[in-house]
Amino acid sequence: MVDRLRTPGAARPGVDPELAGGLREWLEDELAGPVASMGESVSPIRVRKDALTQVLLCEAHFAASRTAPRVLSPQLARGSLVDALFRQWVTVGEVGDPLADGLGALAADDAGAEIASFVASLPAERRRALALEVATHVDRVRADWPVPSPAWLARTQDRITVPLAGGRVLLAGVIDLALGGPALDQASVCLVEVKSGARRVEHRADLHFYALLETLRTGAPPFRVGTYYTATGELDVEPIGEDVLVGALQRVVAAAGRMCRLAGGGAPRPMPNPLCAWCVGLPTCAPGQERAGTDVPRGVEDPDPMVEVPA
Repeated sequence: MVDRLRTPGAARPGVDPELAGGLREWLEDELAGPVASMGESVSPIRVRKDALTQVLLCEAHFAASRTAPRVLSPQLARGSLVDALFRQWVTVGEVGDPLADGLGALAADDAGAEIASFVASLPAERRRALALEVATHVDRVRADWPVPSPAWLARTQDRITVPLAGGRVLLAGVIDLALGGPALDQASVCLVEVKSGARRVEHRADLHFYALLETLRTGAPPFRVGTYYTATGELDVEPIGEDVLVGALQRVVAAAGRMCRLAGGGAPRPMPNPLCAWCVGLPTCAPGQERAGTDVPRGVEDPDPMVEVPA
């Protein structure tokens, strides 16, 4: 697994000392107009991977999801538990009772405590099924991942925030696993996202966004990124070149421009798509109802077999 990420002995790409600065200047230039249009009284907008995907898919869905209550589900709980246990395995090299250890880790913050309470409220049979499911994912992690050597400089839940436009726009992300230290002459960092669910097309775009954040933070792009799927043990690995970073930047510019317009009071534009049936704003969205063939959003326990329900 680690060899696929790092390929010991292989030549690594050099770092263009002007790349990160050029990307930042490009972002600042492109965002100056949208930021000015939203007015001085508007709070800074925070651009995360989920917001990027949502606002580019449908502005109306993005706006509705900002005010909708958080919907908890066994699938969401599984993902949070597996993330916590992956971090535990990488940092201490030991997992006891997966469900108990995972719930203990989640209880450390408010968002996790809410999920822990949700799991405790599940019927006993459903809770046992979740425990077995989580244990299967953890067994896969144990089989696939070594406990990192200190020389690998492994960081879990690595938080990155990049302020732009005088702090009016904040690019933010949390990387599940980063390996290697930043270098001035050669790219040396690998970034890994951990997913307990099925493959989705936006997973690769999420990693490209994280590669851009890492480049802006340290001045050097990562040389590889990967998505690890705990259900199957698959690891999708991709090298990072300038073309990937430019594509991620253009996606950020497009999304942040829409978010600035909405934050400034612009009306969200409905953009019908295959996920309309799950949108929390469906009851008040005529184009979405027409696309979905109903005015009632589907529940997280009743997914379309062709589309994964977004977390």
